[in-house]
Amino acid sequence: MSLWKWNDVELEIDMEDYDFLEKYEKAFEAMQVQEGKLEKAGFQSDIVREYCEMFYRLFDDIFGVGTGDKLFHGRKNVRLCEECYDSFIEECRRSVAKAGERKNAMVSKYRPNRAHRQAGK
Repeated sequence: MSLWKWNDVELEIDMEDYDFLEKYEKAFEAMQVQEGKLEKAGFQSDIVREYCEMFYRLFDDIFGVGTGDKLFHGRKNVRLCEECYDSFIEECRRSVAKAGERKNAMVSKYRPNRAHRQAGK
């Protein structure tokens, strides 16, 4: 588990927790569908609004309703949304790496030492 902080909001990320992972996976599935429906032409303001709302929904789906508003302070700014998303994904990657390191350390405690095995031959 790690704490991810964006602006003045701190959120718990636990890439080893079933409940968190289920929300995470479902949120990204929904985001993929929503991304496919994004307007590609028209008023730039409509495109930006829909694009930013996609990120609002992603964070709401993972962390609960209202999280997008807290993270972005109600602003629909492409740069802000992308920077926040990038920071979130990076923290998730770090969390997965730490979990892998922890698992490897635990398993290696119980894995026979190769040098010790070779000495016995």
